Amino acid sequence: MSTAGFELEDQADPGPEPKAEPGIVAIGPNMGHLLLLFLLSVVLLLGGQFLALLAAMKLQVYGHHSLRGYAQLLQNDARWLVPAEAFGYLLVISAAVPTFRAVWHRPFAVGLHWNLAQARRYAGRLFLLGLGCGFGIGLLGSALPMPKDPPIMADMMRSPAGAWMMLLFGITGAPLFEEMFFRGFLLPAFLNTFRWLRLKGDLSPAAARWIGIPVSVVLTSLPFALLHGQQVAHAWAPVLLIGLVSLVLCVVRLQLNSLASSTVVHAAYNFTLFAGILVQTGGFRHLDRLVH
Repeated sequence: MSTAGFELEDQADPGPEPKAEPGIVAIGPNMGHLLLLFLLSVVLLLGGQFLALLAAMKLQVYGHHSLRGYAQLLQNDARWLVPAEAFGYLLVISAAVPTFRAVWHRPFAVGLHWNLAQARRYAGRLFLLGLGCGFGIGLLGSALPMPKDPPIMADMMRSPAGAWMMLLFGITGAPLFEEMFFRGFLLPAFLNTFRWLRLKGDLSPAAARWIGIPVSVVLTSLPFALLHGQQVAHAWAPVLLIGLVSLVLCVVRLQLNSLASSTVVHAAYNFTLFAGILVQTGGFRHLDRLVH
């Protein structure tokens, strides 16, 4: 990753979105903003899950069950798990947009450096990069010890409708929310920490540039990979590969100063996770073919 000309901007005055020059990365949210988003996410994601449980009980989707029984059922059926997660994500974004617009005194997308123009400009290459990451990770995975029947595969095998919902959510809501949290807030928060150390005089500009960027990328990728651990039975090999994908997403976000660009790559990568299964099962009509 090139760091030529990298500068950590002082955000005392947020102002309009900075126009990044080649090799210069504009920094957005700091650790305080990240903490606020985390608190909003915990409260609203849990609230969304609870409301989804109440809705399922009210509709008696699976017949009559206790709240605990519905909680177990919803965890094991993508037809209800995906809508519940999507609802929670929608609640978080709906709260985050006006909250941070007020905090930053500028539009939410500008504060996160969404920069859709860059994503449009490089759309084809970004999409191909995402596909390439997916197929490359697949080849690496074939040489590593991978879990035989990971939980995410079991979730897909329950019903064609659930599999389609996982695919659609995996290329829309999931990459959008994850990019907002990890590359939109977490990565800039780490970079801003190094900026603060530089301004205090504890780090030289060269150290902030050559140490701050790689360390921030790695620290962003670790929780991103671990977050997906449950989907792959917490096996080290797929978690490592997911971490490598995160490194690519961070580089795209930084090099293009565009969260929209890393979201496109993320969505294309996620598509490759389902593409082979989609073909193998005839459009998810024959999920029994996934049984080893």
